[in-house]
Amino acid sequence: MHKYYIALFFIFYLSACSNRVVFSPVDLPDAYINRDYTVPVTITGGHGPVVDLTYDIFPPDAGLQLLYEEKSYYTTYIYNSFMIVGKPKRAGVIKINIKGGIVASAGKMFEKNYEINVME
Repeated sequence: MHKYYIALFFIFYLSACSNRVVFSPVDLPDAYINRDYTVPVTITGGHGPVVDLTYDIFPPDAGLQLLYEEKSYYTTYIYNSFMIVGKPKRAGVIKINIKGGIVASAGKMFEKNYEINVME
């Protein structure tokens, strides 16, 4: 019976050490040319706040950007919550690639690719 508890503890320990990062929403809603687009995004999971985040939007002149709320701890910004905002300029697909790291993740990075369908 003692071995059972050790195995169970080991399984719980490994699951607690998971560095799984979850983006919400999973997919972004469609957008329309020259109409306001605002979508809140939240990153959860890992072992602390997201403190290292970069992003690319293609095409670069798509009319969208990421906005963060300024925080007063760890770094100037904590990136667990942000908004994708703007007015898309033309029909097609906008791609957003987000990469980052989490405090206490031992150097592990995450990456998320979003696509937004822009319609007329």
